[in-house]
Amino acid sequence: MSKVKPPKTKGLPSKHLHARTSFLYQAATYLNLQTSSVEATAKDGTTGRSPETGQNCRLQALSPIALELGSDLQQVSRKAQLRLAVDMKRTICKRCNTILVPGRTAIQTLENSSKNRQKPWADVLSIECKLCGGKKRFPIGAAKQVKKRAREPASKDTTSTTSMDDIRQTGSIHPTSTDAEPTTG
Repeated sequence: MSKVKPPKTKGLPSKHLHARTSFLYQAATYLNLQTSSVEATAKDGTTGRSPETGQNCRLQALSPIALELGSDLQQVSRKAQLRLAVDMKRTICKRCNTILVPGRTAIQTLENSSKNRQKPWADVLSIECKLCGGKKRFPIGAAKQVKKRAREPASKDTTSTTSMDDIRQTGSIHPTSTDAEPTTG
């Protein structure tokens, strides 16, 4: 008699790689949130002042370790050919691999370039990285287009004047001898 094998569990094929990417993302996010605001100083050592308002310019002191972890996250996911979750991908800058945290490392704005902003389905969320200036744009409010296989096929033959109701009533498309006018001659 053969041994009964336990059923195989349906799990991730590369669980350790997903765990690694998740850790790198969490660590980079944590380090970005722990950075403190530091006054910008000019090369001569004076405090940076905005020429228009005279107020102190405040810049985020980004952790170089957080930037390195973001870069490692991208490298691991590319080398292992992993698909990152959509929410995770949207919070990573494509240019500098910074974790985009609204208010800290990124500026979020809602744009609508339609005339007088009349079209609510034209809203676009724009996320700009403060470090490199890269922009990401995501449509908001627009209904997703139905997949092609789920759409109803459009009738291509519009030249025919016979409808399905006419066929059901008469039983056939061709006129019968009682329906047709007698021919003389």
